[in-house]
Amino acid sequence: MTTAPSSAPPAVRWEGAGALRGLLLALPAAAVAVHDVQLAALLAVGVIPAGILPLAPRRRGRLRAAVVGYLAGASIVLGSALAVWPPLAVAGLFVVAVLAGRVAADQPAGALVLSLCLPLMGAGLSYPGVRSSWDLGLTLVLGSTWALLVATCWPERPPASAAAAPPAPTRAVMARFGLLAGTTGAVCAAIGFGLDLEHVGWPVIAGLIVMRPVPDVQRMRSVDRIADVVVGALLAIGLVATDAPAWVFGAAIALVVVAATATAASRWYLTPAYTTFLVFVLLLATDPEDARSRFWERVLETALGIGVAALVALVLAPLVVRLRRPRT
Repeated sequence: MTTAPSSAPPAVRWEGAGALRGLLLALPAAAVAVHDVQLAALLAVGVIPAGILPLAPRRRGRLRAAVVGYLAGASIVLGSALAVWPPLAVAGLFVVAVLAGRVAADQPAGALVLSLCLPLMGAGLSYPGVRSSWDLGLTLVLGSTWALLVATCWPERPPASAAAAPPAPTRAVMARFGLLAGTTGAVCAAIGFGLDLEHVGWPVIAGLIVMRPVPDVQRMRSVDRIADVVVGALLAIGLVATDAPAWVFGAAIALVVVAATATAASRWYLTPAYTTFLVFVLLLATDPEDARSRFWERVLETALGIGVAALVALVLAPLVVRLRRPRT
């Protein structure tokens, strides 16, 4: 994946407490797999957003993880509602990103919208109409509630000594980032609707989820995401191809959730590998013959989104700045 100086945190960091929490989070999905593998994969997806967040020292602070999961579910449903009319979806992504960027420097909610809600609104474009997405949104809400219940079982601990936080981005930086994110989301959505892609949201979420105000971070996340998607998809295809019994799928799904929570603090951006595995199990459990087409669909649409994000943020934006710079 990506490289970093030797002083950086380990590329893959495994936390035992996170693994145990992940095992508890995965129990409902693992149990359901015996009867319905696709539903089990969906339930596992539902616990990921809240499960990968750091466990707050105090129980009161752990409510934030559940709220993030609730916002994730609501964002997908909102995106699906906009997808009924493609021009509204394209414009909606742009407007939400620009507004969030203008408030992100002062309000944490703005940054959360840019980093989580906006990409998941894009994911919702794959399910036009609220009737097509309510089950996924509800699953995220239920999964986040379960994650909150599990988190409250953990004993409280003294807050860790606060490390020196990096300087917050300025209003100008975040406003510019909101404009770039909005442009990326709108372009990806327009391409998806224009090409009549089955999963319009795949390039949108890929482009938006890797974007960050710092170019080097975006480059790292871009490389990691494409590698994660390939690895996660191939592992799921390999499992489906074995025609394994349901309990094996349940064990694999549980292992993925455990790995997601245990390695959440890693320097490498690993979450897409876990979510891609679960999505492919969901798609292929009853249609394994679609594995080849699904693989290339996912990889190419992920590359499309990442490519648009790189073109907008790493090529066009610096070019515009240079052209605007007064000559002396």
